[in-house]
Amino acid sequence: MAAAAATLLLRAAGRALLSRAAPLPRAERGISDCGGARWAPARPGLPVPLSSPLAGLSRPIRIKEPPKRKPVDRWTKKRALFGVYDNVGILGGFQIHPKNLIMGPTWLRGWRGNELQRCIRKKQMVGDRMFVEDYHKLSKRIRYLYKRFNRTGKHR
Repeated sequence: MAAAAATLLLRAAGRALLSRAAPLPRAERGISDCGGARWAPARPGLPVPLSSPLAGLSRPIRIKEPPKRKPVDRWTKKRALFGVYDNVGILGGFQIHPKNLIMGPTWLRGWRGNELQRCIRKKQMVGDRMFVEDYHKLSKRIRYLYKRFNRTGKHR
């Protein structure tokens, strides 16, 4: 009987304390200076950032800064040679494709790809005209790259 009365008295005291306590700050969506919306307690009267200890938060909020701008090299090979063959169509009456002006191996003209794709393309295009030893080395390289590409990397 005495224990029940003590718990009732304790509950009443707890309710009285809770009713007098200031309400907790509500979490609202605010816009910060770093470009993104953050969920944080709304404190309309404080002109301090949310990361400041004066904001009254129980633990610090980690606010990310925007990424730094990367310096761009305007004279890379790709940018420097952009549009270099445009005059071929204009001056040549559009009768020759710029791909045909590229000098180099036939299996590489006007084509892009990784090393495995390049080796497979070479084997398909000129494999019947290769020396036996070179053909064997190319086949070994294709087998190795095939295993490697299937085991690692983003191509899986």
